[in-house]
Amino acid sequence: MYYGYNTNNELILADEAFINLLGYSTFEELSRHNVQQSISFENNKLSIKLPEKKIEANFTKIKLYAQNGGVHLIKLSNVIEAANTVHHLQINYQPIYLNVEKISKEIGLSIEDYKLYLDSFIDQSIIDEKRLQEGNDRAIKNLSNLALTLKIPNINILLLKIKKLSKAERLPYIDEYYSKLALLTLKKPDNYDEFEDLLEEDSKKIEEKEEALNSTFTELLQTVESSKETPKVVKKPEPKLELEPLVDDFMEELEILDLEEKTTSPQTKTPTSEPEPTPTSDAKRNKFSLDGVKALPINYDPRIAADELNLPVVLIEEFVDDFIEQARHDKDHLLASYYQKDMDNIHELGHKLKGAASNLRINELADVLEEIQFCTEYDKLETLFIKYWGLFISLEDYMQQSDKL
Repeated sequence: MYYGYNTNNELILADEAFINLLGYSTFEELSRHNVQQSISFENNKLSIKLPEKKIEANFTKIKLYAQNGGVHLIKLSNVIEAANTVHHLQINYQPIYLNVEKISKEIGLSIEDYKLYLDSFIDQSIIDEKRLQEGNDRAIKNLSNLALTLKIPNINILLLKIKKLSKAERLPYIDEYYSKLALLTLKKPDNYDEFEDLLEEDSKKIEEKEEALNSTFTELLQTVESSKETPKVVKKPEPKLELEPLVDDFMEELEILDLEEKTTSPQTKTPTSEPEPTPTSDAKRNKFSLDGVKALPINYDPRIAADELNLPVVLIEEFVDDFIEQARHDKDHLLASYYQKDMDNIHELGHKLKGAASNLRINELADVLEEIQFCTEYDKLETLFIKYWGLFISLEDYMQQSDKL
């Protein structure tokens, strides 16, 4: 959407979208009205105040030069059109429909509770507006986690994009974020059924992108591991510094959704003798088991995670229970990879579990899982596994005791 004016502040050109926005059908009609006097630039926004409505938008200004003087070309984006009453708010985006019945069922909440948490998320976004504008990454990450938990991908993807930008580049996208918040609706659009198939296709594309990221991450680990094996490049791990955080941060925002696979409770086995910390033979490795590992003290309180994520404690506890089931399930995969000396799979499992533990603020578990994720010395894995499982047992015991209260 464009318009232009000359050095005399006269409107001399406009595209069809701008003409229609102001309620006219031709440029001649537009030029007969002195709309240029209604346009102002305030707080990095373009504002057009007309008798029947007010228009705000982000803008980019370009100065062009000609023989008869200069021309200022204005490009508008994220246009918001408001009538005299708030009930007639119009925005040049499509409404973002949240199928509350479907989403609440998927995350195990009642429809009423989901609506309550959605309102809390919007309220928190309003509270955090200044922090977002100041470039507070923690506020962005917390809101992203909330959007992810509430299954609002449009909002979460935008927040992830904002986080990757420099502070100077974020402001237009932060404006877009708050514009999209205003577009969230629980009312089913009339034409929604026509687009359900397209939405399913979009979901499949997202899953394909996620698989591609997993593949990229595996290749990245191989690059980082090989760089560590070469003494000359140990002090200059540029690939890790430039590429890994991009993949790691994005994957951590998605890993909390990986806690969906349920398994039955494992059977209790007779504890074996304490494993040796650094076995030196295949015979010793075959005796290695996590069933006899003793619990290690862990300092964890779901209320802290609930406060940081602005979610109810009961929802955090459900996520932790899901994490415990997933970890139980992945234990056998972890040991099988150890026996096969499959370092890539060990790194991948460590990364997945670390992402979930980090999101739930189980910091001690996340720390040791990160060590497992980047461990390149095979003989150190057994000690790390024992430490990880000892902390895990304490977490599991704590959650079982909490359920009895």
